[in-house]
Amino acid sequence: MLDFSRTWLPYLYLYGVGGSIFMIGIFIIIRSNSLNLDRIKHQEWYHILVFGLFYYMGIHALFTFAALGKTNISLIIGLFILGSSGHLINRLLKDQNLKS
Repeated sequence: MLDFSRTWLPYLYLYGVGGSIFMIGIFIIIRSNSLNLDRIKHQEWYHILVFGLFYYMGIHALFTFAALGKTNISLIIGLFILGSSGHLINRLLKDQNLKS
């Protein structure tokens, strides 16, 4: 069995440090009005960016749990990824309909 330092420590470092830098970048972009959340197109990109972070976190966690033999947790994460992907697509299509 793999120990914590070989499985979850890299995950926590990658998404703890990288996610923090990503969130700081998003905060700076919003504060500088480069990303104006009052605009529909900017809201779309905001959702895509945040979804991307959580999507890659989920894929990484899914395969880590699968490698550790925890298939039930992998299944739950996989279903969550599918559901959130569907939600993002639904939101983007709804925003497209609002523009028309």
